[in-house]
Amino acid sequence: MNSDVVYQVVKALPIEEQKLLWDKLKKDSEISPKLNSPKKVKVFTKEKALKYLLENVFNNRKRQTKTLL
Repeated sequence: MNSDVVYQVVKALPIEEQKLLWDKLKKDSEISPKLNSPKKVKVFTKEKALKYLLENVFNNRKRQTKTLL
């Protein structure tokens, strides 16, 4: 039996059975495939974004010290 045969069998299962099978495989398997898990994206509020820009990008004091050195 190869992965293609298993794949076809799993696809033939109802969705609930597929979920149960996946749960069992996750518990039993030491090797879990790295699926396309969602990347953690930093979500900035408008206020946090403005604060970051003002402190880090548009900060005149940092620019002045860089140019003086």
